[in-house]
Amino acid sequence: GLAKILYNDPKGFLPAFDIAAQGAQSEVLRILRKGEALGNPDELRPAAVQKGFVHVRVNVCGSPLEFPESSPSIGKVRVKHRGILLTLKGTVIRSGGVKMIEGEREYQCRKCNHRFPCYPELEAGNRITLPASCPSMRSKGCQSASFQLIGDSITCHDYQEIKIQESVQLLDVGSIPRSMPVILMDDLVDLVKAGDDVIVTGILSAKWSSDVKDVRCNLDPMFIANYVRRTNELKSGIDIPEEIIKDFELFWAENRATPLEGRNKILKGICLLRFLGYSR
Repeated sequence: GLAKILYNDPKGFLPAFDIAAQGAQSEVLRILRKGEALGNPDELRPAAVQKGFVHVRVNVCGSPLEFPESSPSIGKVRVKHRGILLTLKGTVIRSGGVKMIEGEREYQCRKCNHRFPCYPELEAGNRITLPASCPSMRSKGCQSASFQLIGDSITCHDYQEIKIQESVQLLDVGSIPRSMPVILMDDLVDLVKAGDDVIVTGILSAKWSSDVKDVRCNLDPMFIANYVRRTNELKSGIDIPEEIIKDFELFWAENRATPLEGRNKILKGICLLRFLGYSR
């Protein structure tokens, strides 16, 4: 049941998971500090450090969230996939630098002094839209539309954009590999680099292209990552039979003097197998 809810509404439930994780961290720290106060003052213990941004990362491997509809190839991602929890596989073809992006501001109503947070919208170029009226939950309601920014209330996050491309080996002959921009934030930045094969779980969204006078404004797809895993290490864990290893060693021993001819033999064999496979 939880997997179904999370698949259909990740934008609503992932923030709730993060809040729960932050609450759990605060409770653990409270228990640790209470234990330190009651413990032996001469006993040295590592100090507990509170993590600034706590996120729940969802690894769908082996879970009910791992099924074909939730893992389309990049080239088959469509509007119907927007807003659900998706998993994409591909190769990183571009890795941007780590930047700082604004994540939250706090405003105060000038009439009733109610404080409330505002969150920038990535889809609108990280622009903040203030509410039309005060969001105070008082019974009478404030209805004021005059707010002031509270000083030192701006929260910033690490931010990185990468681009992943679907694997060429999985495409039909003549097909062009498609790519997708991916947004990484906080602890996900700098986890991967260009050339890495990755599995990314997140939410498909879209952002407005830059507005230019007399030019139609389009929505460009973007993928907001919740979880990233490199699969390069997984490949190294594949068990290769001993006889195959010996066959390769013997092959290259015979072609040691002419390695390019050995390479051409392998390429010729691969091309022949692909040709025969497509002929069927």
